[in-house]
Amino acid sequence: MSRSDYERPAWYQIEKLYRCKKCGYEQRMPQGYYAQFPCPMCKGFVERIGESYPANADDWDEEKTNSRGQRDVNGNWHQKK
Repeated sequence: MSRSDYERPAWYQIEKLYRCKKCGYEQRMPQGYYAQFPCPMCKGFVERIGESYPANADDWDEEKTNSRGQRDVNGNWHQKK
């Protein structure tokens, strides 16, 4: 099993990526925030193009564990200690 089967970024670590279709201006917004509509640079249409999160799994803040605190893909997601 890979490390990503046991670990993931927490919701607050995920950034939404937005790009203006007219001028290409990009905005990165933390989870829970939204891009400015229309585009603050040219007043064009802004669309969501993806998500970004810490590339290194060591920086991810959540892991799956069982009731004994052991890593388990069938467990629940918890904050890393």
